[in-house]
Amino acid sequence: MPLIEDPIAKLVEQVLGFRNQRHEVIASNIANANTPGYKAFDVILRERVDGMKPLEPTRTHARHLSQSESTTSESIRLERSREPARLDGNNVSLDQELGKLLENRVMYEVGMELRDRWGGLKKIAREVR
Repeated sequence: MPLIEDPIAKLVEQVLGFRNQRHEVIASNIANANTPGYKAFDVILRERVDGMKPLEPTRTHARHLSQSESTTSESIRLERSREPARLDGNNVSLDQELGKLLENRVMYEVGMELRDRWGGLKKIAREVR
């Protein structure tokens, strides 16, 4: 059985994909920390938003990034931050975004470690047979 058909490996790959998408959104928030009127976003899993209307980001400037196709997956949604805005209308908190970035990095590294160990265990199991 190829590794990608393995349900555990497939789940780990989905988790890594989610972590990549979350990294892109957090990086966008940090890049727009000084953009007047910018509202921060985060990526959340669909299970958390069942029953809620999905929120689509709007482009307030032609040079801003639009919602990437990778974040339109059915299992994840963008959620607007509810943090209070500063006088310029921006609500990005660099402290919070850097904390999210660190947490996301650690979770990505855990996913990579799980992927590597699961692949190693599968290889050992094939050799034992």
